[in-house]
Amino acid sequence: MKKLTLNLTVSGGASILGIVFKIYKKGVANPIVEKTKSGSFSYDFELEPQTEYDLYIVGSNPIAENKKTVIKLDHDNFTFGPTSDKNPVTKTGKAYLVTYSFNTN
Repeated sequence: MKKLTLNLTVSGGASILGIVFKIYKKGVANPIVEKTKSGSFSYDFELEPQTEYDLYIVGSNPIAENKKTVIKLDHDNFTFGPTSDKNPVTKTGKAYLVTYSFNTN
């Protein structure tokens, strides 16, 4: 199995509406993992080698002037698709959608 760690740090309070993340194996309609959180967290995924996945993260930032969410993926040399968001990525608006398409090699 290949390890992927999702690290999400919320600054300025807690998410107003929550943070939802879902990971899908390519070609499968149902998510492998689907979770909702309200603040900073880390989550470890154990993924199959040489498999393609899509990870979606949707959330809202706190109501504060210094609001921001930093999303960072730690992984073992995965290959990311050209449409994936940057890693790490910082979101400072009211809400965000971050997507990653990758192969675990």
